[in-house]
Amino acid sequence: MIKLTNLQQISTIPITTTLQKQILSILTAPFHDETETQQAWDELQCELWFVNSISDLSADGVDGSDLERLERALTYTEFEDELEPDMVLTLSIVEDSGKGIYLLMPKTLLTELRQHFSIENE
Repeated sequence: MIKLTNLQQISTIPITTTLQKQILSILTAPFHDETETQQAWDELQCELWFVNSISDLSADGVDGSDLERLERALTYTEFEDELEPDMVLTLSIVEDSGKGIYLLMPKTLLTELRQHFSIENE
């Protein structure tokens, strides 16, 4: 699992540049530009998590609090965008402070993770 807190780090995710641009466009849409988006991210402590497989959850650096936040993010999804090819980007508010976690993963993994955590998809 890759966890990012800076928009500039999106280029480090192992996905196509087209998909990187699409994600950046979605993330910056509510704001005037990347700088304003990053300021909001810093203030609210937003993160983008790239999960490529369920085995990512047992990788080094993934602790119990990460799994709790992941389960909360999967349970309380604010929005879900389907991206090409067969990827999904979700946003969830995971703390009262307004902290948001964007999850980027293959569509099939989203279903698999919801089943793993016994979450009903409404």
